[in-house]
Amino acid sequence: MTKEKHPGPGILYRGPSVLDGSPIVCIATVQSNNAKTGGMMQTWILADDPKRDPLTINRLGLDFGICGGCPLKGEPAPEKEKGTAKNRACYVTLYHAPLNIWKTLQRGRYPTIEPGTLADYGAGQVIRLGAYGDPAAVPGDIWAALLTDAKGWTGYSHQWDIINKKARDVISAACMISADSLAEARKHWASGRRTFRVITGADKVAPGEIICPATKEGGQKTTCEKCRLCQGSGSRAKNIAAVVHGNGSKHAERILAVAI
Repeated sequence: MTKEKHPGPGILYRGPSVLDGSPIVCIATVQSNNAKTGGMMQTWILADDPKRDPLTINRLGLDFGICGGCPLKGEPAPEKEKGTAKNRACYVTLYHAPLNIWKTLQRGRYPTIEPGTLADYGAGQVIRLGAYGDPAAVPGDIWAALLTDAKGWTGYSHQWDIINKKARDVISAACMISADSLAEARKHWASGRRTFRVITGADKVAPGEIICPATKEGGQKTTCEKCRLCQGSGSRAKNIAAVVHGNGSKHAERILAVAI
Protein backbone atom coordinates (compact mmCIF):
# COMPACT_ATOMS: atom_id res chain seq x y z
CA MET A 1 0.00 0.00 0.00
CA THR A 2 1.48 3.35 -0.99
CA LYS A 3 1.35 6.55 1.01
CA GLU A 4 -1.08 8.04 -1.51
CA LYS A 5 -3.56 5.22 -0.83
CA HIS A 6 -3.11 5.17 2.94
CA PRO A 7 -6.48 5.10 4.73
CA GLY A 8 -5.55 7.71 7.31
CA PRO A 9 -4.93 7.86 11.07
CA GLY A 10 -6.23 5.17 13.37
CA ILE A 11 -5.94 3.17 16.58
CA LEU A 12 -3.30 0.44 16.34
CA TYR A 13 -3.74 -0.94 19.84
CA ARG A 14 -6.05 -0.37 22.80
CA GLY A 15 -5.57 -2.50 25.86
CA PRO A 16 -3.26 -3.16 28.84
CA SER A 17 0.28 -1.82 28.88
CA VAL A 18 3.03 -4.40 28.71
CA LEU A 19 4.83 -2.37 31.37
CA ASP A 20 2.24 -2.36 34.15
CA GLY A 21 -1.14 -3.49 32.80
CA SER A 22 -2.69 -0.02 32.89
CA PRO A 23 -4.98 0.96 29.98
CA ILE A 24 -3.16 2.54 27.05
CA VAL A 25 -3.89 3.38 23.44
CA CYS A 26 -1.51 3.58 20.48
CA ILE A 27 -2.59 5.88 17.66
CA ALA A 28 -0.99 6.35 14.25
CA THR A 29 -1.03 9.64 12.41
CA VAL A 30 0.06 9.60 8.80
CA GLN A 31 1.12 13.14 8.02
CA SER A 32 3.93 15.01 9.71
CA ASN A 33 5.40 18.47 9.26
CA ASN A 34 8.35 17.70 11.53
CA ALA A 35 11.40 19.04 9.70
CA LYS A 36 13.78 16.60 11.43
CA THR A 37 11.80 13.39 10.99
CA GLY A 38 10.25 14.17 7.61
CA GLY A 39 6.90 12.76 6.53
CA MET A 40 6.95 9.56 8.59
CA MET A 41 3.95 7.75 9.97
CA GLN A 42 3.99 8.74 13.64
CA THR A 43 2.75 6.51 16.46
CA TRP A 44 1.62 7.99 19.78
CA ILE A 45 1.28 5.95 22.97
CA LEU A 46 -1.06 7.56 25.50
CA ALA A 47 -2.70 6.62 28.77
CA ASP A 48 -6.25 5.60 27.84
CA ASP A 49 -7.94 7.89 30.34
CA PRO A 50 -10.96 9.90 29.14
CA LYS A 51 -10.81 12.26 32.12
CA ARG A 52 -7.10 13.04 32.34
CA ASP A 53 -5.21 14.58 29.44
CA PRO A 54 -1.51 13.82 28.77
CA LEU A 55 -0.28 16.81 30.79
CA THR A 56 -2.31 15.76 33.82
CA ILE A 57 -1.18 12.15 33.48
CA ASN A 58 2.43 13.30 33.48
CA ARG A 59 1.99 15.84 36.28
CA LEU A 60 0.38 13.24 38.58
CA GLY A 61 3.02 10.59 37.78
CA LEU A 62 0.47 8.24 36.19
CA ASP A 63 2.56 7.65 33.06
CA PHE A 64 4.51 4.51 33.99
CA GLY A 65 2.29 2.49 31.65
CA ILE A 66 3.47 4.53 28.66
CA CYS A 67 6.90 5.80 29.73
CA GLY A 68 8.05 3.19 32.23
CA GLY A 69 11.13 4.19 34.18
CA CYS A 70 12.37 6.83 31.75
CA PRO A 71 14.35 9.36 33.81
CA LEU A 72 13.37 12.20 31.49
CA LYS A 73 9.64 12.24 32.32
CA GLY A 74 10.09 14.35 35.44
CA GLU A 75 8.95 14.11 39.05
CA PRO A 76 5.24 13.91 39.98
CA ALA A 77 3.84 17.25 41.09
CA PRO A 78 0.28 16.69 42.35
CA GLU A 79 0.45 20.00 44.20
CA LYS A 80 0.44 21.85 40.87
CA GLU A 81 -2.94 22.83 39.43
CA LYS A 82 -1.83 22.47 35.81
CA GLY A 83 1.15 21.82 33.59
CA THR A 84 3.54 18.89 33.62
CA ALA A 85 5.80 17.11 36.10
CA LYS A 86 8.65 18.95 37.81
CA ASN A 87 12.04 18.91 36.12
CA ARG A 88 10.60 17.22 33.04
CA ALA A 89 13.43 16.77 30.52
CA CYS A 90 11.59 14.97 27.73
CA TYR A 91 11.73 16.87 24.43
CA VAL A 92 8.09 16.01 23.55
CA THR A 93 5.89 19.05 24.13
CA LEU A 94 2.73 17.54 25.60
CA TYR A 95 0.44 20.50 24.93
CA HIS A 96 1.05 20.19 21.20
CA ALA A 97 0.50 16.88 19.36
CA PRO A 98 -0.18 14.54 22.33
CA LEU A 99 -2.89 16.83 23.73
CA ASN A 100 -4.51 17.35 20.32
CA ILE A 101 -4.45 13.61 19.61
CA TRP A 102 -5.99 12.85 23.02
CA LYS A 103 -8.77 15.38 22.36
CA THR A 104 -9.45 13.87 18.94
CA LEU A 105 -9.60 10.42 20.53
CA GLN A 106 -12.19 11.63 23.04
CA ARG A 107 -14.33 12.88 20.15
CA GLY A 108 -14.29 9.38 18.66
CA ARG A 109 -12.55 10.47 15.46
CA TYR A 110 -10.04 7.60 15.18
CA PRO A 111 -11.13 4.31 13.63
CA THR A 112 -9.65 1.07 14.90
CA ILE A 113 -7.17 -0.63 12.57
CA GLU A 114 -7.98 -4.33 12.84
CA PRO A 115 -5.03 -6.56 13.80
CA GLY A 116 -5.30 -8.58 10.61
CA THR A 117 -4.83 -5.45 8.49
CA LEU A 118 -1.81 -3.97 10.31
CA ALA A 119 0.67 -5.30 7.74
CA ASP A 120 -1.25 -3.62 4.92
CA TYR A 121 -1.62 -0.45 6.98
CA GLY A 122 2.14 -0.14 7.47
CA ALA A 123 3.17 -1.36 4.00
CA GLY A 124 5.48 1.04 2.18
CA GLN A 125 5.61 3.44 5.12
CA VAL A 126 8.54 4.74 7.14
CA ILE A 127 7.25 4.53 10.69
CA ARG A 128 8.26 6.29 13.88
CA LEU A 129 7.64 3.95 16.79
CA GLY A 130 6.74 6.07 19.78
CA ALA A 131 6.67 9.71 18.74
CA TYR A 132 5.49 9.89 22.34
CA GLY A 133 5.56 6.96 24.74
CA ASP A 134 7.87 3.97 24.79
CA PRO A 135 7.32 1.25 22.14
CA ALA A 136 7.89 -1.40 24.83
CA ALA A 137 4.50 -0.49 26.31
CA VAL A 138 2.74 -1.97 23.25
CA PRO A 139 2.66 -5.75 22.67
CA GLY A 140 5.42 -6.83 20.31
CA ASP A 141 3.07 -8.61 17.94
CA ILE A 142 1.47 -5.26 17.10
CA TRP A 143 4.82 -3.85 16.00
CA ALA A 144 5.81 -7.05 14.23
CA ALA A 145 2.62 -6.96 12.16
CA LEU A 146 2.83 -3.23 11.45
CA LEU A 147 6.45 -3.47 10.26
CA THR A 148 5.97 -6.58 8.10
CA ASP A 149 6.11 -4.70 4.80
CA ALA A 150 7.19 -1.27 6.04
CA LYS A 151 9.81 0.62 4.07
CA GLY A 152 11.65 1.42 7.29
CA TRP A 153 11.23 2.72 10.82
CA THR A 154 12.86 4.33 13.83
CA GLY A 155 12.34 3.46 17.48
CA TYR A 156 13.85 4.00 20.93
CA SER A 157 13.22 2.29 24.26
CA HIS A 158 14.28 3.05 27.82
CA GLN A 159 12.73 -0.12 29.26
CA TRP A 160 15.37 -2.83 28.77
CA ASP A 161 15.75 -3.49 32.48
CA ILE A 162 12.04 -4.00 33.18
CA ILE A 163 10.76 -6.02 30.21
CA ASN A 164 10.88 -9.80 29.82
CA LYS A 165 12.89 -11.81 27.30
CA LYS A 166 10.08 -12.04 24.74
CA ALA A 167 9.63 -8.27 24.77
CA ARG A 168 13.40 -7.74 24.69
CA ASP A 169 13.74 -9.80 21.52
CA VAL A 170 11.23 -7.57 19.71
CA ILE A 171 12.47 -4.29 21.16
CA SER A 172 16.17 -4.91 20.54
CA ALA A 173 15.48 -5.89 16.94
CA ALA A 174 13.24 -2.92 16.18
CA CYS A 175 14.47 -0.17 18.51
CA MET A 176 17.58 1.57 19.65
CA ILE A 177 18.23 1.06 23.35
CA SER A 178 18.17 4.47 25.04
CA ALA A 179 21.32 4.72 27.15
CA ASP A 180 21.78 7.41 29.78
CA SER A 181 25.54 7.01 30.15
CA LEU A 182 28.50 5.78 28.16
CA ALA A 183 28.97 2.91 30.61
CA GLU A 184 25.38 1.78 30.04
CA ALA A 185 25.82 2.09 26.27
CA ARG A 186 28.99 -0.01 26.33
CA LYS A 187 27.17 -2.74 28.25
CA HIS A 188 24.65 -3.02 25.41
CA TRP A 189 27.33 -2.82 22.70
CA ALA A 190 29.08 -5.80 24.28
CA SER A 191 25.88 -7.82 23.80
CA GLY A 192 25.35 -6.71 20.22
CA ARG A 193 22.64 -4.16 20.91
CA ARG A 194 22.70 -0.73 19.31
CA THR A 195 22.08 2.38 21.38
CA PHE A 196 20.85 5.92 21.13
CA ARG A 197 22.48 8.24 23.65
CA VAL A 198 21.63 11.82 24.50
CA ILE A 199 24.79 13.80 25.19
CA THR A 200 25.45 17.28 26.55
CA GLY A 201 27.74 18.36 23.72
CA ALA A 202 29.13 17.12 20.40
CA ASP A 203 32.50 16.63 22.06
CA LYS A 204 30.99 13.82 24.16
CA VAL A 205 30.46 11.45 21.24
CA ALA A 206 32.39 8.20 21.79
CA PRO A 207 34.19 5.81 19.42
CA GLY A 208 31.55 3.57 17.89
CA GLU A 209 28.98 6.41 17.83
CA ILE A 210 28.10 9.09 15.32
CA ILE A 211 26.14 12.28 15.83
CA CYS A 212 22.62 12.01 14.45
CA PRO A 213 22.93 13.39 10.89
CA ALA A 214 19.43 14.91 11.07
CA THR A 215 20.39 17.28 13.89
CA LYS A 216 22.05 20.67 13.75
CA GLU A 217 25.21 19.25 15.32
CA GLY A 218 25.21 16.48 12.70
CA GLY A 219 24.94 18.98 9.85
CA GLN A 220 21.24 18.40 9.13
CA LYS A 221 22.30 16.28 6.16
CA THR A 222 19.08 14.28 6.03
CA THR A 223 15.80 13.49 7.77
CA CYS A 224 14.87 10.46 9.87
CA GLU A 225 12.55 9.35 7.06
CA LYS A 226 15.47 9.15 4.64
CA CYS A 227 18.24 8.14 7.06
CA ARG A 228 16.69 5.21 8.98
CA LEU A 229 19.85 4.46 10.95
CA CYS A 230 17.79 4.09 14.14
CA GLN A 231 16.29 0.71 13.20
CA GLY A 232 17.57 -1.18 16.20
CA SER A 233 19.97 -4.08 16.31
CA GLY A 234 18.72 -5.46 13.02
CA SER A 235 21.07 -2.90 11.47
CA ARG A 236 24.86 -3.10 11.76
CA ALA A 237 25.31 0.66 11.56
CA LYS A 238 27.12 2.64 14.22
CA ASN A 239 25.38 3.73 17.39
CA ILE A 240 23.74 7.14 17.42
CA ALA A 241 24.21 10.09 19.76
CA ALA A 242 22.35 13.39 19.79
CA VAL A 243 22.99 16.59 21.68
CA VAL A 244 20.26 17.35 24.20
CA HIS A 245 17.66 19.83 22.98
CA GLY A 246 14.14 21.03 23.66
CA ASN A 247 12.41 22.92 26.46
CA GLY A 248 13.62 20.48 29.10
CA SER A 249 17.26 20.46 28.05
CA LYS A 250 18.47 22.09 31.28
CA HIS A 251 16.88 19.26 33.26
CA ALA A 252 18.26 16.64 30.89
CA GLU A 253 21.77 18.01 31.33
CA ARG A 254 21.41 17.64 35.10
CA ILE A 255 20.15 14.06 34.76
CA LEU A 256 22.90 13.12 32.34
CA ALA A 257 25.53 14.68 34.57
CA VAL A 258 24.79 12.21 37.36
CA ALA A 259 24.18 9.16 35.15
CA ILE A 260 26.78 6.45 35.70
